[in-house]
Amino acid sequence: MRDLQRRLNMAMSAARMAIWDSLVVNGRVDEGTVHWSADGAALLGLPRRDLTQPFKTFIGHVHPDDRDALLTRLQEAAERCASYEVDYRVCLPDGSTRWLAAHAQCFCSEQGVAERTLGIIWDTTERKHQELRLAEQKELAEVTLASIGDGVMTTDARGRTRYLNRVAEQLTGWSAELAHDQPIEQTLRLEHEQGGAPAEHVALRCLRLKQSIGLSDSSQLVTRDGRRIAVEDSAAPIWSSGGDVLGAVVVFRDVSHERKLSQQLTWYASHDTLTGLINRREFEQQIANALHSSKHEGHVHALLYIDLDQFKVVNDTCGHSAGDVLLQMLAKMLQTQMRDSDILARLGGDELGVLLPHCPPDQALLIADQLRQSIKQFRFAWDSRSFEIGASIGVAEVNHDSKSVTELMMAADQACYLAKEQGRNRVHFYQESDLKLAQRQGEMQWVARLNEAFERDFFRLFALPIVNLEEPAQAHDEVLIRIENAKGDLILPGAFIPAAERYDLMVAIDRWVIRAVCDHVRRAREHNHPHGAAPAQYSINLSGTSLNDEGLHDYILAQFSEHGVSPASICFEITETAAIANLPKAQAFMTRLKALGCSFSLDDFGSGLSSFAYLKALPVDFLKIDGMFIRDIKSNAINCALVKAINEVGHVMGMRTVAEYVEDDETLTLVRNLGVDYAQGLAVGGLRRLSAELE
Repeated sequence: MRDLQRRLNMAMSAARMAIWDSLVVNGRVDEGTVHWSADGAALLGLPRRDLTQPFKTFIGHVHPDDRDALLTRLQEAAERCASYEVDYRVCLPDGSTRWLAAHAQCFCSEQGVAERTLGIIWDTTERKHQELRLAEQKELAEVTLASIGDGVMTTDARGRTRYLNRVAEQLTGWSAELAHDQPIEQTLRLEHEQGGAPAEHVALRCLRLKQSIGLSDSSQLVTRDGRRIAVEDSAAPIWSSGGDVLGAVVVFRDVSHERKLSQQLTWYASHDTLTGLINRREFEQQIANALHSSKHEGHVHALLYIDLDQFKVVNDTCGHSAGDVLLQMLAKMLQTQMRDSDILARLGGDELGVLLPHCPPDQALLIADQLRQSIKQFRFAWDSRSFEIGASIGVAEVNHDSKSVTELMMAADQACYLAKEQGRNRVHFYQESDLKLAQRQGEMQWVARLNEAFERDFFRLFALPIVNLEEPAQAHDEVLIRIENAKGDLILPGAFIPAAERYDLMVAIDRWVIRAVCDHVRRAREHNHPHGAAPAQYSINLSGTSLNDEGLHDYILAQFSEHGVSPASICFEITETAAIANLPKAQAFMTRLKALGCSFSLDDFGSGLSSFAYLKALPVDFLKIDGMFIRDIKSNAINCALVKAINEVGHVMGMRTVAEYVEDDETLTLVRNLGVDYAQGLAVGGLRRLSAELE
């Protein structure tokens, strides 16, 4: 036992983790005590020895801004006898601050009263600082790219080089003297990024067509010494006073860093960083492609959903670092077992997905069983221990009768669930009859509850004010949806939106909100609102799924007409992520409704890493700055600088800016001083029932 404890301590120390063990008194966390291992005490800046202290003493080490949230989180977990994960800061005796992360489990008595929590804690300061550094580097990169000098070259009417500026000389490796009178395609040698010279040089095409040629974003400059530089290039004709083309001017700039960053961001957006496998989002796109070929070309494919049976044992026994290594090793091993055309993805946690293109069911079952056997035979060794993993695999056929990516994922997931139900370490092929059994899963239960909400009118609307910070203005409310069940409990969107998205109910929910808001506007007008007039504008959130709904535009117009609603009184909010994922449809949808008088708000701006690149492509009226930048703006200079930059870019583009999560007067003063136009949060107005205005 001592040897096992020693090994555990060594593993924890190697992983830079410590034990968090606390007693809960009468169900109250703050009345209990906390026991720290020596490494845990050191994380608080205290002498490295085992330590037991009252919880109230421990909370004194926590940063004042984090105390309430931490205590609330721990108490909630204790009351639910649940596990929890939490991040918080501690103030060390030397005045410095350290970030800690904890993962723990609450243990309760037979009466369900929390008695103890046990878990691990580790230092995340370096990671937090790295995140801040990365954000700062990103901001600096954008500023650098915006201010970098452009290369400029001119030609005569025959396409012979006449002039290079200093930047052009540096980029091409040609001096102005050497390049003079040389063909432009020689001194400015451009190739496609994928390889091979373009069909026609941008300068020569400009001279032939006698018109400007727009930016090319896929060009590479081959320098005089053979180096390759990613560039953006454009060309315009040089006209004489008599209307003759004298030559062309070519403007180009080095976008190597920007393009490399874009490629990296593209990779990160589609891959799991731990295993290097594609992620769920990219995997679903591959399934969509396979589904398209099934419907239009009659091809048959197979979808596998893999759940590792003993992964939790490894995680619980050896820690998350061991689990991470296991996933990496399994990913590499499985890739060696597959055909070149097969696609392996990490769907999340210990779940993997496999798409087998052009694979009939019989062959898919054979491949699935081979993968199951490979995983079963795989032995994972960690700290002198060996683990047998095993896997449950669900198989679903992709054919011309398949309805959607969502249903295919559901089918494979349900088959995997049944494989586990039947004893684990086996393969199950999805049949239509599996659906009834799969209804035991939590998300399927949510489908029934959502349908009940529609049938029994359990949905409720709430309003959160958006307040102008410069001058009094007509009210503007963001409309938020909740479910109020038969017991009177309010259920937040975070509980039911994931199920609605997965089971194709988001469009129905969005339409319900649109209709309900339009009906409210009509009733407020008829009620002769006591404050004179109904609020001038309501913001309605639209999901990414609704952007793909071909009938939504006509539905909105029908609701406006039926309820006598002015389009100018409605603002639609679209998240940055949804807009980018559906960019062409988002552009078309927004353009059509803006022509009628509706306005648009881009929500959670800054949460994506490609925000500024897409902003100019969207006809947005309001720019809502993501709350993650606002929450700690008082203590985070980088977030303050980012908010300032986003606000200035929005104003340059003619947009009004909104700061989300403005929770106190100090934050309100800061965002007002930065020039932000509107604020939203407790400092300017709390959430209220929308119907309360008419009562």
